[in-house]
Amino acid sequence: MNNNTDDNNIDKDNVNTDAAEEIVAEETIFGGTETQTETAASDAAIPDGAGIPIFPDNEASDEADEPDDKPAKKTHRALKITAAICGAVVVCTYIVISIWFMFHYNYKTYINDIDYSFYSLDDVDAYIESYIQDYSLTLKLRGGEEHVIKPEDISLDIKPNITAKKIISEQNGFLWPYYMLKRKDYDLYYSASYDEDALEKLLKSYDSLDESKMEKPEDAYVTIKDGESTIIPESEGNYLDFDRLCCIIDEAIVKGESVLDVSESDAYESPELTADSEEIVNEQKELAKILEMTITYEIDQVSWKLTSKEYGDWISNVKGKWKFSEDKVREYVENIASRYDTYGVPRNFRTHNGDVITLANTWYGWMIDVDGETEELMKLLEAGESTTHTPPFDCYAAVYHDGGDDIGDSYIECDFGQQHVYAYVDGNLVWDSDCVTGSLANNGKYRTPEGVYTILYKKTPAVLIGDDYETPVTYWMPFIGELGIGFHDASWRSSFGGDIYKNSGSHGCVNLPVSAAEQLFNIVYDGMPVICYY
Repeated sequence: MNNNTDDNNIDKDNVNTDAAEEIVAEETIFGGTETQTETAASDAAIPDGAGIPIFPDNEASDEADEPDDKPAKKTHRALKITAAICGAVVVCTYIVISIWFMFHYNYKTYINDIDYSFYSLDDVDAYIESYIQDYSLTLKLRGGEEHVIKPEDISLDIKPNITAKKIISEQNGFLWPYYMLKRKDYDLYYSASYDEDALEKLLKSYDSLDESKMEKPEDAYVTIKDGESTIIPESEGNYLDFDRLCCIIDEAIVKGESVLDVSESDAYESPELTADSEEIVNEQKELAKILEMTITYEIDQVSWKLTSKEYGDWISNVKGKWKFSEDKVREYVENIASRYDTYGVPRNFRTHNGDVITLANTWYGWMIDVDGETEELMKLLEAGESTTHTPPFDCYAAVYHDGGDDIGDSYIECDFGQQHVYAYVDGNLVWDSDCVTGSLANNGKYRTPEGVYTILYKKTPAVLIGDDYETPVTYWMPFIGELGIGFHDASWRSSFGGDIYKNSGSHGCVNLPVSAAEQLFNIVYDGMPVICYY
């Protein structure tokens, strides 16, 4: 039994020894250190029954908690590789785009305001060459007339000032991101040579350039239409400045323009004042204010209004100021005088017995003072304010009604045929009396004239003076001043009326009894109408 036990121990030792050797060998293979060998030897001395090497608790615990970092290292390495690849792609792409932009225009590249973004050099060169080969200039004139000028018409030779390569040389292809952010403008124009005489001859062959058929422009102006301030717009006309036309044609050819709208150029003469001009607008406002004025005329019971519809034609602009024509104002006054004057106009009159008679010889009525009214009306118009106005008169009548009735209901009626006088006040007979009028003897030398007159004044007492007499009277009421004829008392007469006037009449006055003359003196007033008839 003991032998067996020993054998067993020997075997165990051998096993442990062999195991230790294997560990040492293994550590040696993987580059283990001396410490690792010593550790292995120590492990061989582990007591029987240990089976598995026993490590101190703390070392075992630390080794168990330490993570495996191999996956993290692999991920980091993969990211580096990816970044390198992406960077290479970006760089290569940028280089490729930059090279592409060495043969193409950048974004926002404009030539003569035309967008040539991303065009190739060949495209632009081909365009320029084609443009020159196919070039012609179309002239658009007012009225829709068009003319085409072809190179062969004027021996035109065109050369561009710029090429596609010259433009691209100003754009660094490698800075294309920078150029993408801003607009780049280039002017493409041409040096052109042509036969100026041929151009002039060609232009003058156009019917619209015949000067005899051209119309000069007219300025806008302010006028009065139907009594209102109105702006008449300017007229552009079609008058072309030939020299200016040649200049703008030259400019168009140099710029390479294919269409020239002459109507939008300054080749046509333009009006100096347009409907929108400040001067015209101010004139219109000033005139509009003047035209608001109304002058209301009043002659007793007749009235009318003078408005801009009439006086508008009297206004004109003189050196920027609105002025009234005095000649036209006078013409208007003369017209209203001919319409409203009643002085010297034959008139019909209904007598006390109802008969209607016509009186041609009248020294009575309304008569406007034309000179005075012309002056007054000019002042009113120039003042520019609405007002009510009565014109001055050389002669006045008692009343004025539509239709020309200027006698009214208060008057003295003298029926010389009946040798009787009547006084009416407000249509009522308030007095009457027999009378003696001018003698009809001596071929009617002292005959009292018939007609319509007015009481000039009244006086008490008075002295009547004639060629061969000087007679005092108590009541004197003259009505024909030039002839010295009027009503007065005749105390030297004992009878009145009948046929006395035919042979023993007065020197023209109307003789009345003293009492009757006194009564009439208290009735009459200055301006009271006197109607005389036979």
